[in-house]
Amino acid sequence: MDQYQTDGWLFALAVLQGLIPCVVLLTTPKRSALRYLCIPCMIWIVSQMMYPVQAPGYISTNFLGSSATFVLTALDLLLINPQAGKDLVDANTNTKSFSSRLFQAVKVLTCTRAINTPRQVKNVPPFPAYYGKRDPKVIPRGRFLVRETAIAIWQFLVLDIVSVLASRQAMNDQDEESSVSSGLQWDIPGRELIAPAIRALITWLVVSRILISFYYRVASIIFVSLGDSPSNSPPVMGRMADIYTLRNFWGKFWHQFLRLPLTSTSNFLARDVLGLPRPSFVERYTNVFIVFFFSGLTHVILDSLRNVSPWDFQTMSFFLSFVVGYMIEDGVQGLWKRTLGSQNDNGLPVWWQKALGFCWVITWLGVTSPWYFRSAMLKPEEQMVLVPFSVAGFISLSVLNSIVIGGGLVLKFVFEGEI
Repeated sequence: MDQYQTDGWLFALAVLQGLIPCVVLLTTPKRSALRYLCIPCMIWIVSQMMYPVQAPGYISTNFLGSSATFVLTALDLLLINPQAGKDLVDANTNTKSFSSRLFQAVKVLTCTRAINTPRQVKNVPPFPAYYGKRDPKVIPRGRFLVRETAIAIWQFLVLDIVSVLASRQAMNDQDEESSVSSGLQWDIPGRELIAPAIRALITWLVVSRILISFYYRVASIIFVSLGDSPSNSPPVMGRMADIYTLRNFWGKFWHQFLRLPLTSTSNFLARDVLGLPRPSFVERYTNVFIVFFFSGLTHVILDSLRNVSPWDFQTMSFFLSFVVGYMIEDGVQGLWKRTLGSQNDNGLPVWWQKALGFCWVITWLGVTSPWYFRSAMLKPEEQMVLVPFSVAGFISLSVLNSIVIGGGLVLKFVFEGEI
């Protein structure tokens, strides 16, 4: 294989990775030996995708990330909670055609939040109140497409601006390092710690949120335009008002794409393999450890696109740090409730408690996130490609900034945008 792999190669392997478990699910009984052989085969395919790409972007990252996630999802669908082809029936319980069942199997494998099914994950963000003004139970297709398209265009422009600014800033940082080495710049105490922390927080709360939301929104627009119900495309990211605990950050604010495959695997290992009693302290945090371990492993695999060694433990350290963070958080909350109790009738924290919690979450992310983002800063000239094409070369940044600011106001007051 060449030094760099291509997006086309990643796409081909990702398609193969998705088809294998779907075909096996449809053509084999629940305890077939082929199902057990399917998992190592899929792991081997992921290993063949772990080579750097010349310009890592969201699309190439998504190909590899989806392929790694397919392994956990296939483990759930084929072995842990085995499904069979005969389980895929129509509304009249009649067996569908093979092509229809294959489409349904692909949908089950790829739509990991399992929206509007009995397997739907917890804490899926509700639809904005904007859609419920006319009829709370029905989301008008036209209304949905207009609003989501307007937001997607605005998000595209924001990501385009961020890409240009990030590239310039990375090169400036390189020049500043040269200046520092030459003794031409004042040494500000703590600058090496504060700057990466602020950058990490902006990345989590603004850039990554918009990036994930943009591509999900584009996919939703396409599927709804083709006839899918808007109710199958709820928001992918939660609201920042919920970020007052680490659990809420991952469980309510952040996307839930990995929740079902991760929790299914962790429950199987903790309860069925290890036989830990439920509920118990050991079972609870063993589950947390397994979830963050496999989440960290998935992101370690993604680091290979930037030619970062799997033995670089920075990414894994970041994700496993949340096991300790959860313990600290749960301990403080438990002690608080035992000593002072709740100051709100509905059991929810009052505003100043949420403010303290928000500071706690921001502090933890600010301290630990540079471990994870370090790999993205190794080669400033190879910043992650956020959008498939750029308009910044045709429109000046000052004009783009004005469009984004004006568009943001339109989204806020016309389409009732939420943060």
